[in-house]
Amino acid sequence: MSYSFIAIDIDGTLLTSQRTISTRCLTAIDAAIAAGKQVALCTGRSLNSAKPIAEQVHPATIAVFHSGALILEAIDGPILQAVNMPRTLASDIVAYLKQADYDPLLYDPVPESRHFWYEAGRTVNAWRTRYIEASGDKAQLVQNLEDCLDRDPAQMAVAGSRSAMDNLQAQLQARWSEIGIILSRSTLVPNYCFLEIVPEGVSKANALAILGAKYGIPSAEMISIGDNFNDLDMIQYAGLGVAMANAPEEVKTAADLIAPSNDEDGVAYVIENFLLMQGTF
Repeated sequence: MSYSFIAIDIDGTLLTSQRTISTRCLTAIDAAIAAGKQVALCTGRSLNSAKPIAEQVHPATIAVFHSGALILEAIDGPILQAVNMPRTLASDIVAYLKQADYDPLLYDPVPESRHFWYEAGRTVNAWRTRYIEASGDKAQLVQNLEDCLDRDPAQMAVAGSRSAMDNLQAQLQARWSEIGIILSRSTLVPNYCFLEIVPEGVSKANALAILGAKYGIPSAEMISIGDNFNDLDMIQYAGLGVAMANAPEEVKTAADLIAPSNDEDGVAYVIENFLLMQGTF
């Protein structure tokens, strides 16, 4: 199969464990675009969080933020999709989470994506503390999240153990059919999972479908590469779904190919051997 498109996750995939992009990976992306291939960064991060990373790669790279809520034809635009959650729905979910003793984060609408809001914590949560500290002025402390819902937000998020997040996912899906749930393993603090509550239809796989329709690229000609649970849908959607060697076993099992780890230039390996050449596996 000749591939013409690659979707690349950022954290744990393009970024090394030191949060850098290797020269080999940058060179491989440049070579792919020069060869007429489509390259997309596909991340759960917001525009504000991911843009400093995205700006290090070729400017013609497609950018998918918030797991597909925001899709840009290139890193600096134009916008292909911007989807937010109705504020009345978001208010109901925030109230439900708080009543259940979770400490939700509430994200600024796309495309702005400048901040997320949070209240003082009700419970000890090492992931939440680390995430807020790492976010700097992107994190805004408020007394009441509902007061921030004067506009439709991009999403909400909570974090906890895998079992707690699995249980919460089931509860939310049973209560609201008009939302999406995206689960990922934390790359900040061990033994935590991050659960994102997003508008209905938002996912990395749906973002690939939108891009495929725009550029006339069938899923069979796509490669997707990731390392986390939130990459599973795009790994399964693409003709060649790739898991990084540092991915959990559940993700590796779903993939067609296991690439070297993020500290071993796994993204460059896939581009060199499968996007630019027709490698076998």
